[in-house]
This record gives sequence, C-alpha cells and structure tokens, in this order.
Amino acid sequence: MRILEVETFGQGGLIHYAHLLAGALAERGHEVIVVTAVGYELEGRRELPAGVRVVRKTARLSRRPRDGGRRRPWPRFALALARKVEAVVDAFVVAALARRLRPDVVHLHSTNPIVLLHLLLLRLLGLPVVATAHQVTPHEPIPFQALVQRGIHRLPRRVIAHSEVDRRRLVEELGVEPRRIAVIPHGEYGFFAGDGEEPIDPGAARRELGLAEDEETVLFFGYLREYKGLDVLFDAWPAVAEARLARDGRRARLLVAGNPVQLAPARRRELEARAESLDAVRHFDYVPFTEVSRWFAAADVVALPYRQISQSGVLYLALALGVPVVATGVGGLGEVLRDGESALVVPPGDPEALTRALVRLLEDPELRERLACGGRRLAGEHAWPALAKRTEAVFLDLADRDGPRTRLP
Repeated sequence: MRILEVETFGQGGLIHYAHLLAGALAERGHEVIVVTAVGYELEGRRELPAGVRVVRKTARLSRRPRDGGRRRPWPRFALALARKVEAVVDAFVVAALARRLRPDVVHLHSTNPIVLLHLLLLRLLGLPVVATAHQVTPHEPIPFQALVQRGIHRLPRRVIAHSEVDRRRLVEELGVEPRRIAVIPHGEYGFFAGDGEEPIDPGAARRELGLAEDEETVLFFGYLREYKGLDVLFDAWPAVAEARLARDGRRARLLVAGNPVQLAPARRRELEARAESLDAVRHFDYVPFTEVSRWFAAADVVALPYRQISQSGVLYLALALGVPVVATGVGGLGEVLRDGESALVVPPGDPEALTRALVRLLEDPELRERLACGGRRLAGEHAWPALAKRTEAVFLDLADRDGPRTRLP
C-alpha cells in the first residue's frame, strides 16, 4: 500500500507518533510518505526504513528552521496570525500532494480544528481517509465546538481512538458510528533514549540542570496547559518538600519543562512566579527533541496531575525510559495504568492525594524500582510493530472496500 501520514506541525508528540508509526508500517512492506513541516525536528536525527519518505511542505513561515534547527523567533501576535493563515494554506498543499500521489489511504494526525478543512478537501478528491483522534474534543473550548468536532470525527472513513473511554465519547457525544471506530492504544516513546546509544548519565544530566546529585527530583514535562494540572502540583509541592526534609533530611526539587504557548501571558507569568517561589528548575519553552532525554535522566519521578486527557505521550515516554510515574486516572490513563504496578494513581484535582503519592515514592527506592520495571513492561506491550499491524488492518479494510487506486502521472 501507499500510505500518506500527515502531520503538519513538525515538532512535538504528534510528529513523533507519525514518525514511529511510519517506520513500523514500512517494516511491514508498505510505501509510506510522511507529510510534515519544513521545520521537521527529526530530520537527520532518527533513521527511517527504506520504505519511508519525508516530504517537508507545510508551515513554511512559522516553522522554518534557523541556524541550529530551531524555528525563527516571531512576536506572539504575528506567530498566531501566521499559523492561522498557514493552517488554511497547508490544507490545500496537502490536498494537492495527495491528488498527485493518489495514496491508498491518507492518515491524518492533528488536534487543530483546521483538520476539518483537510477532511473536506480530501473527501472531494475521493480519497479514503483515516484520522487518529488524539483528542476527542479540544481541551480549551473553541467557537462552534460541537459542530466542528462532529465534522472532524464523522468525515473520516475510519477513526482510530486510543482508548475505550474515547471510543465511547466518540459514539455518545459526537454520534460517530461504532463500526467506523478502531481502538488502537498509544505507542511507546523509547526512541528518545537513542538507537544503541549509551544512556545519559543521571549525574551528568543533573549537573547540566544545576542540581546536586543527592537532591530528589520530580519532573513535570510537556506543553503547559490548564487541563494538565500544573497548578495542582504547585499546590502539593510545599508539603512534599517539607515532608522529605523532615523525614530523611533530603532536599526535593521540582523540575518543570514545557511550552506555555496556549496560556495567556498573564497566566504564564503567574505560573512562572509560582515556580520561582518554589525554587523549581524551570524551562518555560519548547524542549527540542535532542534535549528531552536529559530532563528524564535527571528525574526520580514523573508527575502527571492531569484534570483530563485522552492519552499522554509523556506517559509512554516516562514508562519506556524507566522513570516511575504518579498520574491521575483520567481518560485513557485509567485503562492502562495499574496502581502500585506501573504507576501510583491518584484522583484529579487533589493536592493532598498527590502529596501523599509523591512522598511515598520519593522515600521508597524499592517502590520506585518496582514501578520502573512495571512501566517498562507496560511500554513493551505498546511496541510499534504490534500497533502498526493493527493500524494496517484498518487501512487494508478500506483498500479492500475501495479497490485499487488510479495514480496520476
């Protein structure tokens, strides 16, 4: 099959997902074309099988790399405007490319409402489209949300959900036909550790972040958005630090790394001030691919205090890298995590419960090791070859129904 994997932003969790899935599908004998941004952050950093080709066509302004491979800096208002215009242009760019290539299936990865335009254009071209619902509804409300989300999830020929929770929401809230939904879990992100490379030394990672080697560390990582509950972690942290100092004389430090692009400037300043008041090691910006593993190597524990979520790439990154996790059981997390086996699971929005779990984990190295081992086992159950086989079955079902496609010269 010729498969078009489309992710237009070129950095972050969705392109990591598309990249890994593309490689696993190619290993199964398919021709896979990844359509992404000119600022594709994995360019030259991770080899792909011979059957994968990367076409860098989208986000030509806001994601154009400068020296060092990072995007050119833009003022906030200009970047927001450029992305809105680009998002529309990119839908036509992708459609034109799809018309020329005539793939057997187009697989869309997006959480941007503009994916609705992609779907309309691809439907006009008569191309079979599968969309992965990386989120069922936006975490920040948008105008005409119900109407837009119904279109996004009803227009594809098939929808891939990451959990039974999301499958039920697609059916009950948005009216998607159950027969069109396939549940395929999220894949592990162990590729951040490198292919055959020596793992990063935790001591060296801590020194690079200005930490003492005997300090205990809890990491909050990923895009900084209200639904992820960073403020709940901030509320819990003074009691965590006090408990560790009182019991064992150990200093506990909070690490916060992620892009606050969705936060209003005033809210960003508020969270930065709180982080500073807690003496957190903080990086309020996007963490490039090459620097991610350093933060996890420096962490004793990863905290995911989410208020809501569909699934979390950060979870599968922590599991694969063997960093024990404290997480809420919201969304799809509750389906995969087993309390005391692969993570400590706490209720959302509860600083006291979060404090107890973090203190328990920091003071018990045997528990940390048990959860790390359980997390690695769980990550192994979400290996990409198995997920690619299940995804392939969805694609083949569409191809069988539509018959062979005529490709244009």
